[in-house]
Amino acid sequence: MHKLILLLSVCLLPLAALGQRKVGEAATIKNVEIKGEPMPGGKVTAVVKVAIEHSYHTHSNKPSEPQFIPTVLKLESAPGVRVGAVTYPQGKTEKIAGLDKPLSIYEGEVEISVALGLTAQAKLPLKIPASLRYQACQGAQCYAPQNLKFEIQVGK
Repeated sequence: MHKLILLLSVCLLPLAALGQRKVGEAATIKNVEIKGEPMPGGKVTAVVKVAIEHSYHTHSNKPSEPQFIPTVLKLESAPGVRVGAVTYPQGKTEKIAGLDKPLSIYEGEVEISVALGLTAQAKLPLKIPASLRYQACQGAQCYAPQNLKFEIQVGK
């Protein structure tokens, strides 16, 4: 019995490693909520809820220094959709050990909204390709920028 458990452990270890994230992959899309009634010719708002892993932060959409990489939501074009303004939360001002100036950051959960206009010819449901570009940091240590791809579904 012990040999079987040992054999299973050795076989499953590589699978566990595949599920682990790379350093700096600290954000996930928790969910996307569509506010408003999706219908051809109508307007809705997509609220993208982003979870940032504990002990990480990202620079806000308006970083405190020009050389820092902002968090940016981008939507690709999709038939029947006009992408409007993206609204970002205000960053939290945080003093980070090892840096002279405070940073404007996001941590924990963040909600980013985007207005969507549906044309009269929009065929629901529809999917809009999207991506979240961010740079995760732990304290003063920042990692390579990430581009998290996902889809926003409008309609059922």
